[in-house]
Amino acid sequence: MNADILVALFSTLLGGASVAAITQVATRKRTDAEVRKLDAESERTRVETARLLAEIPGGSVRQSPGGRVPGWHLSGSDPDDYNVGTDPGMAHSGSKSGFIASKPQPRGFGTLMQQFSAERYRGMRLRMSAYAKAAEVDEWAALWMRVDGPDEATLAFDNMQDRPISGTTEWWLYQIVLDVPQDAEAIAFGVLLQGSGRVWIDDVGFDSVGKDVPTTGGGSGGLPPEPVNLDFTSGYHE
Repeated sequence: MNADILVALFSTLLGGASVAAITQVATRKRTDAEVRKLDAESERTRVETARLLAEIPGGSVRQSPGGRVPGWHLSGSDPDDYNVGTDPGMAHSGSKSGFIASKPQPRGFGTLMQQFSAERYRGMRLRMSAYAKAAEVDEWAALWMRVDGPDEATLAFDNMQDRPISGTTEWWLYQIVLDVPQDAEAIAFGVLLQGSGRVWIDDVGFDSVGKDVPTTGGGSGGLPPEPVNLDFTSGYHE
C-alpha cells in the first residue's frame, strides 16, 4: 500500500493533526532517500570527471570561444556547453579575473586550463594556490592539477572531488599540493565546472613546499591513497 493511500486512511480515522505529523515523517523519509541518491550520483559524477580530466592530453585543448583568454584554453567532456573569458567587473585583486560559466542546460563539464613544462619542478612538492568565487553552482566546481609523465601517463592528480565547491560563495583560497617526480614532463591545471553556474578564478600561484606539507587528492587518476571504510561503518546510517 502506497503512502498516499495510508495518509487517506489515517485522515479518516485520526483527524488532520495526526495526519500532518504522519505526512511529515513520510516526507522526511522520502527526502532522506532522495538526498542519499543525489549524494551517490554527485560522487559518481565527480569520480567520472576525475577520470576524464586525467585523460585530457595537452594537445586536445582548444582556444576559448567568445574572447580569447591569453595562455588559457577551454576543454572538458562538453566544452561547447560552457563559456570562458575574463571579467573586468569581478576580481580578487587587480582589475579582472578569469571565469567559466555554463550555457543553458549544460552537459558534462568544462574546464578553463593550461599546461606547462615540469622540468624546473622535478623532485619538488608543488603547491598550487588560487582564489575562487562561485555563483549558483548547482552541481560542483573545483580547481585541479595533474602531473604528467612519459607517454602522458598521470603521475599525480587532484581535482578536489573530496572538497568540491558548490552553491554561491565569496572569494576563498584553495590549494592543491602534489609531488612532481623526476620523470615528470608536464603539469596541467585549471578550474572546472559541472552543471549550471559560474566560477571566477584569480591570483593563481605555484610554490615549492616542504615534505611537512601534506599532499592533497588521491594520487594517480584520483584514486584514494589507501583502502577505506573496511569495517563498513562510515557514511550513512539507516
